Amino acid sequence: MNSVHRSKSGFKWTAAFLLVILVSGLIPSLGRSAAAEETPGSTGEQIVLDPGFGYRSIWAPLANELFRSSSVTAYLPTRLPDSGKQYYGISSKLTEEGYAIQLYRADKAPDAASSLPDANSPARKPGDVLLEASAGAAKPSFPHGDALLLSKNGWTVYTDSDGAATDSRKRQLVQAFSQAVKFATPLSTDAKGIINVSGTGKDAVYTAYWSFDGKTGYTFVSHTSLADFISVLYSFRPVINLLDQADVVMLPLSVEMNWQTGRTSAFVPRENKRIALSSAPVFANGNLYFPLKDAIAFIQGHMQTVPSENAVYFSENGYFNQLKLNVKTGQVYKGRQKIATIKVRKQNGVILVPLRFLKEYLWLPFSYDSSAKTGTIEYSTWFTNNRPLKASSATLSVSVLGTGIFYYESSRISSFGTYSYQQSKPPQGYNGRKYSLYQVSIPLLPGENQFIYGDSRNGRIINSIPVDSKLTAADIPFRYSGYPSYDSLSLDLKLSSSDGADWPAGYAETSSYVDLSGTLEARGTGFSSLRLTLRPVNGRESKAVSFPVGKDGRFSYRIKPDQGKGSYVVTLYNPPGTIPKADRAPIVTFIVVVK
Repeated sequence: MNSVHRSKSGFKWTAAFLLVILVSGLIPSLGRSAAAEETPGSTGEQIVLDPGFGYRSIWAPLANELFRSSSVTAYLPTRLPDSGKQYYGISSKLTEEGYAIQLYRADKAPDAASSLPDANSPARKPGDVLLEASAGAAKPSFPHGDALLLSKNGWTVYTDSDGAATDSRKRQLVQAFSQAVKFATPLSTDAKGIINVSGTGKDAVYTAYWSFDGKTGYTFVSHTSLADFISVLYSFRPVINLLDQADVVMLPLSVEMNWQTGRTSAFVPRENKRIALSSAPVFANGNLYFPLKDAIAFIQGHMQTVPSENAVYFSENGYFNQLKLNVKTGQVYKGRQKIATIKVRKQNGVILVPLRFLKEYLWLPFSYDSSAKTGTIEYSTWFTNNRPLKASSATLSVSVLGTGIFYYESSRISSFGTYSYQQSKPPQGYNGRKYSLYQVSIPLLPGENQFIYGDSRNGRIINSIPVDSKLTAADIPFRYSGYPSYDSLSLDLKLSSSDGADWPAGYAETSSYVDLSGTLEARGTGFSSLRLTLRPVNGRESKAVSFPVGKDGRFSYRIKPDQGKGSYVVTLYNPPGTIPKADRAPIVTFIVVVK
């Protein structure tokens, strides 16, 4: 017999209700996001970077070196300035007080090792330096022009006579930096610093200097445009292991590919490299055509050719056989439903499809400059990484560093109706208006479980993480809703399966049915009956059935899941007319598994 007594002082819930439909059979096809780094080992030497550091061929080796070796916390920009769509190179060195970095345009992709301190950097042309960043002991003063433009939120902005050569130029600078300091430029509201503008036109140089504690000072010098300077300044982040901050990291990530019609290679700025295409993009009959194989590879999706069907199956990362294209007719199906008919081109055996189709069905926005015959396709996805997840109880608690609106659930029992979370501030250097730390809790069952999270705006699954747990039936409690009107209820519940076995808590296994029995004390509520529903995993909740509660408070009901093998969430509800302004509110849930 399992006895549960309810009281106001014994229950607190912070729950967000979900409505999530998972595609059956989807979970085994999920892997880590395409942008995920390797999980660090126990040494903590490998860091997980903000996704803006996705220019991994240049930033990652340097960031890891600074994380290990710099005498101060290193800050690097998560955005990069406009290089004219050329390659980036880095020269850097460790100093006694910190570090010094130059980022510059390069004629070709440098070797990754060339970004490390003391490496031999290629020779640079005059004017190729885009930005300089350094850190060291805080300075008592920092050189600046004699004209004060703005003083706000701990920041002062100066210029010299060239920087504010005209009234219109001065107004432009004041307006730009008035907006900039509203959004915690560059790192957090704890930072105080100076911005200085010198020179004019193409020769303008923008400099920022700041400190958090008055002990370490950071300098950023930009040789690009005003808009570029502010954009990069916004994005400086500390080089830290984000997995030291949270069990799971999930941040938005945008990538792009720059290509040209008639050319069989493309440039991927995020990776700072040029890649080969299976066929050149084509402009024909008023439409842009792009090789399907390369578009699917770009989004880390899946593609399979089935000659017997004269068809190609393809999907976004994390989805299996989502779309089917009949190469001969151009008809596109999602499952059995035809969703489009497109013109298909073949070039040296390579399938090309209209970019407008990819935009509509694979969320790939594109742009095209007809005079230069150059174009860009973009893709928005998620950067994800995690520590191994372990649980010692029936509720998994996971700390999450993220941004946006997500749903969370257990693979064994889907959304379960509720999950709980608590929100706190992100680590220093991560804007609290965008980033948050969450402590998320989901229920688990005996056996294999996975922690699933997805984008609640469109239902797309982002990742699925195995959970290491060794739970027994006795570990799975009856889960009460915490509804205030039930504070006076007292329930004793018992589950027995068709083979005669008694189950010690809120979990039972059976090959046929489960008997629920118990007693109910409902002082002042007049509960003469209860209602019960079943919800299979990934299925809809059944209609509620009522059964009586005796005058002595005893009741029983035989539960017969009618949709075959699997896990079922069973929910007990109040009888009709007993809850003000609510027809039905859950009292308790438990799990029945049909083997």
